[in-house]
Amino acid sequence: MNFQNKVNFLPKLERKIKIESTPENIYKVVSDGLNTPKWNPSVTAVIPIEEGKFQLDTDLGGIIINKTQNDENKSTIWYTEKSDMNSIGYILSPKADQTEVTIWTEFEDKKLSKLYKKTADTILDGLKKYVDYIEKGGDPSIYKKWEVLTTP
Repeated sequence: MNFQNKVNFLPKLERKIKIESTPENIYKVVSDGLNTPKWNPSVTAVIPIEEGKFQLDTDLGGIIINKTQNDENKSTIWYTEKSDMNSIGYILSPKADQTEVTIWTEFEDKKLSKLYKKTADTILDGLKKYVDYIEKGGDPSIYKKWEVLTTP
């Protein structure tokens, strides 16, 4: 018998930003899925489904997160179901007095690449502004992402 290994690689997108904060502080934000609507401009709500499983209501539709994988202060990966995205992740790399944050996603439909790039940039901008707000002593309980993200 002749077996041929077929490996299907999904398109993967990565975007980066530098934030003046520690990986520990940023990790607290990106690893807390239930707090995502507080800072992420693309997420309007989180609906807990069961232990370790929740739905993000987003600009891109509902995304069910069915598994998370965390490497404390280094990375967070969310695996999805019933979504064009198979996984979403954040990688945190210390760079002097900043942290380089990489957001990435693996997805099925290459036609969505441009939309995902724009969304990833918006998410990173929202993350940066939220972390900057907290670093300056802001109270996360009264943070209003739309007041910070929109320009007059």
